[in-house]
Amino acid sequence: MSKEKFSEIQQLFRRMSNEICVVVESYYIWRALTFARSIPEVGQERADKNAQLMGLYKDFFIPTEHSHLQVFIIGLMKFFDKNPSALSIRGLICQIQYNKEDLTVEDLKNAHPHLVGIDAVPKDYLPIKNETILFVDEIFEKYKELIPKLKDIRDKEFAHTDIRAYSGTFVPNEIEILIKDIQDIFNRLSNDFDLSATVFNHLKEDSINNAHFLLETLEKGEEQRREEIRKKYG
Repeated sequence: MSKEKFSEIQQLFRRMSNEICVVVESYYIWRALTFARSIPEVGQERADKNAQLMGLYKDFFIPTEHSHLQVFIIGLMKFFDKNPSALSIRGLICQIQYNKEDLTVEDLKNAHPHLVGIDAVPKDYLPIKNETILFVDEIFEKYKELIPKLKDIRDKEFAHTDIRAYSGTFVPNEIEILIKDIQDIFNRLSNDFDLSATVFNHLKEDSINNAHFLLETLEKGEEQRREEIRKKYG
């Protein structure tokens, strides 16, 4: 029975890892597109070009930016969901703690036999450590003001629309730090549970590069289209 429970919790980790990836990609795509029109970020000339280009395809870019904004804010709030049946950070910890007496070092060895061969399985294995729980508590305390703000945005703008207009704001740099801390929490929990870690760093760079590449490709396409029109009509 413990083997099945160990596998079930591993699946919860995989699902949460996928959620983190979606949040990271959506946030950095949103940020790259939104700040592509920002003079302080890209300079006057580039900002003007991007604004003009995105204006040509506004029926694509406006809903795309809005969708990614919704996805990453709703996704972030999933990690802090207080519903006991939700796959949140607290929910994952509760699953591990509730079953910790049944989660043994033998389950870890069966799940990752290669660790046995390199003598990497700790003799004092615990599926979750007290210092990890304390670290999570510190992170939650750190964001005790930001999380309610993001929850208000989710509840009043995205989950449903209030009759009375609501316009919540956030500082992008705070979101980026929050995302990094969520990744750190995840890796601490997974390292305790089955000595694993997930590399998320490439998601930021790939998402930003892909968004910029899209704009560059559209710009080249517009130049080619104008050149074709000039050749055709003189």
